[in-house]
Amino acid sequence: MFAGSGTEKVHSTQITLMQKDGISVVTVLPDYQGPLSPFALIIPVPSDVTKTRVNALKRAYTDRVALVSAPRFAEFWEMDPCSSEKRMQDWERDRKANDATAFLGTMKTDPSKKVAKEMLLDVEAQKKKGEYVNTLVGSAAEVKKWLEGKDYKLPPGADKSFSEYEELGYKFLVMDVDSNLMELVGSDRASLSPIRFWTKEEVTTLPTRFGLPSAAKEQELQIFTMIPGQRMQVTNYETKAIPTNLSVVTEYIESEKKKYNLKEKIGEFYTALHDSFAEKNPNTFLLEYAWPTEDCGKPCPSEPLFPDELLSLGADVFEATLSKDVTRPAPPEATDEEKGKLEGLQMAAKSPKQKRDIKKQWEADRQELAARKALLERNKYILTRLHYRYSSAQMPKDVELGSGAAVTGGVALPEGEFGEADTSVQPADENHFQSRYNGLFPNIKVIKCDDPKPHRWGKSPRTYRGLNKIWVAEDLARRNRKRIDLKKAVLTPVPVLGLAGRTAAVEEKKSDAVDVPVEKEDSGCACSAVDSSAARQWGAWGGLLMLGAFWRRRSTRRA
Repeated sequence: MFAGSGTEKVHSTQITLMQKDGISVVTVLPDYQGPLSPFALIIPVPSDVTKTRVNALKRAYTDRVALVSAPRFAEFWEMDPCSSEKRMQDWERDRKANDATAFLGTMKTDPSKKVAKEMLLDVEAQKKKGEYVNTLVGSAAEVKKWLEGKDYKLPPGADKSFSEYEELGYKFLVMDVDSNLMELVGSDRASLSPIRFWTKEEVTTLPTRFGLPSAAKEQELQIFTMIPGQRMQVTNYETKAIPTNLSVVTEYIESEKKKYNLKEKIGEFYTALHDSFAEKNPNTFLLEYAWPTEDCGKPCPSEPLFPDELLSLGADVFEATLSKDVTRPAPPEATDEEKGKLEGLQMAAKSPKQKRDIKKQWEADRQELAARKALLERNKYILTRLHYRYSSAQMPKDVELGSGAAVTGGVALPEGEFGEADTSVQPADENHFQSRYNGLFPNIKVIKCDDPKPHRWGKSPRTYRGLNKIWVAEDLARRNRKRIDLKKAVLTPVPVLGLAGRTAAVEEKKSDAVDVPVEKEDSGCACSAVDSSAARQWGAWGGLLMLGAFWRRRSTRRA
């Protein structure tokens, strides 16, 4: 909730929850629209939160969480049927080039120094002062008195919100904002810094209704959770997986004079898909991503979260509770190779003191390397992304979070002549779910070999000169939600949305939306059936799928 002129509005809110060993770290990031004059941000917090447990973060940290988990556009190219090259995806090629796994492979190293890659990582949590000039944590009466002293007005309905949440045992965090220090993104819009606080309570309820007096007509809520080994979902509203692994057109024709690559409008495409799904599944939170933080999906839109980002978002609080024996474990016994390196360094020493100093530094480096490896091993989480667009009437209850069973979806590769991919979401041993939308590029070269191997979909050819990036759906609250016609854009039949896809005849079939398997307390996992009818209807594409490219290819080959 905002207080200032009383007219301030929020269009989107991101909440990031990290949880471990009974400690919860919550980061809140609302956007801001209103007068560019001083105002205050007010957040309900658990009763044990004090000023010392509150700080501001760099916007880059929450932006990175959103980027890593964002819905993405993936390109798949039909490989040359005459090539003997093994099918490979762009993300496999990138990882091989880095010669390592996950984010450690993205670090730049000096080969001559042969420094362990863990030693090159930033492992310090970062905070920010920014635009917040005063912080207060207190009761409703204390907060209102402070706001009156600043001549800040509350929006209509605020008194009721204060009373309701004080009765529930909350205190109130107030962050005083100096508008001169805000980052402006429009004439009446500003980008605020995230606010982080931590509590020794295990947070399962998010006070999402408190801010309704300051909410715009419709608001975006994105919830990101990072829990060791555990996907999360909303338990008091429906949670369903967004349709994923759909093939879409690569060139979208909006009108005779407007044509563009759909990947460049992936945000507009995704909002259209989101709204269509939400219309048929009201009051439903959408699962958009569930993946270990050591990785970032297939394909990755960016590197996985780095240690300093995890620490800044909350892992530093967990680390502070650990003993020195845990944070500074004894290094393992030195290998023969390590001993040989030490001997080589000592042989070059010019004095006994230099020789001792070399050994001392060698031991310190081994100790630090052991500590860093242990830090990385302790801080592994499942990043879950949940999304809800709502009006005040669609938020009758505060959001309650609970455990969800592991799922996989959005990762199967295109197969066959038409590049169909499995669109189902299934229970799994590990969480590997992402919102992915596929652009297919058939091979149209003349086949000049006796034993062609067609229909292998993989990485882009060496001759491709397009922009090498993964396009993702971002800033969803302010996209043109009516720009993309899904019937023109989606090639995959999606019965749950009434989309026939590019098909000559699709058998009508009733189907429910994709339910996310729910982990129940009494049995560990009671997994609901997952609809995969969309994936099974690809055979009906017929001759209309990619009509021009398909017939050009066939006619060229006959020639």
